[in-house]
Amino acid sequence: MDVWLLELIKGVGRAFTQPFLYIAVITIWILAGQRLKRERKDFGARVFSPLSEWQGTIATGLIAGLVLSVLSIALGLVVSYPLLIILSVVFLLVSLPLRLTWYSAAYTLGLTYVFVLVLPALDVHPWLKTLEDVSLLSITIIMTVLLFAEAILLLKLKPNETFPERKKGKRGLWIGQHRARRAAVVPFFVLYPTGGIIPFAEWWPVISVSGESYGLVLIPMVIGFDWISRGQPVEQATKAIGRHVFLLASAVLVLTVASYFLPVLTFVTVAVGLLGREWITIRHRVRENRSPFFIPNPKGLRILGVIPGSPAADMGLVPGELIERVNNVSVRSETEFYEALQINGAFNKLEIRDEYGENRYVQRAMYEGEHHELGVLFVEPAVHEASVGFF
Repeated sequence: MDVWLLELIKGVGRAFTQPFLYIAVITIWILAGQRLKRERKDFGARVFSPLSEWQGTIATGLIAGLVLSVLSIALGLVVSYPLLIILSVVFLLVSLPLRLTWYSAAYTLGLTYVFVLVLPALDVHPWLKTLEDVSLLSITIIMTVLLFAEAILLLKLKPNETFPERKKGKRGLWIGQHRARRAAVVPFFVLYPTGGIIPFAEWWPVISVSGESYGLVLIPMVIGFDWISRGQPVEQATKAIGRHVFLLASAVLVLTVASYFLPVLTFVTVAVGLLGREWITIRHRVRENRSPFFIPNPKGLRILGVIPGSPAADMGLVPGELIERVNNVSVRSETEFYEALQINGAFNKLEIRDEYGENRYVQRAMYEGEHHELGVLFVEPAVHEASVGFF
């Protein structure tokens, strides 16, 4: 037990020698800065906090990490130093485009598999020959769990947790879109081919490299996604993508189990992961190839976004809904909307039509110091936004 505890402590320390988290923090810091700059340009002020790309991902990341850690100990999953080097290089490469969609395990682990398979055959340097000892099955196991984690993050994402954006359409009219973007840290322990842990059974480690004793290493892996929804409600888009990623993860799981008995299937597993993820991307683009959903509507005002913590958020307003009446007054423009709010400044009642065409009413008392415009963001910029911010 003392040996395991010592190796556990060493494993946590080894996590700080790996660049995954450092690269991800720098990348997301740049992306968050770009987002904040765009929010100020589009809406006159910051809408979401700088840490919103990480919001709501901690629990999923920890659970996925726990599952991977249990599997690694139960199966004797060994990750060698050369594999960590290749994975770090791949992670750096996929970070360069500044698109979190490349943080999907289908890409990071898929490309790592390709490098591990191809580089030893090049015979450029003796060090590359050590990649022949890497367990290809271990790569597919990690990919499987991380794909399930990505699917769960997408399925649990709410419309008011995605980032609204404005842009000019092809005809010069304003249209809106939502960016579903998240990153999650998945920290998990795997065996490392050096340390004080001695195999305790004939079958362990099942997936191993040369060596008689092992240590532990904590890998702070980062996963992420970045999807734009323009032609359909954002919740509809994220749920559809989440279901497809979940189905992909299930297929990869079946092939991974089969690969344990027939190692050559690891190649098929990775190919399905890569091609399946690309198929999901193409399918999403086809679904988005329709008239924009977030456009001015003659029947009311389409909600593009809701500022977190605002009265609108407290009233349960959701991006994609249509505001038809405010304080019993029909509204068709932002000017009419703000004028209707002044009819009864202390208490406001809104008639809303949701994405399914159903009407509902929301009302709320207004208090001193609260957002006088409720905190609703619309597709067309208000005339006063150029000079007066939301806060």
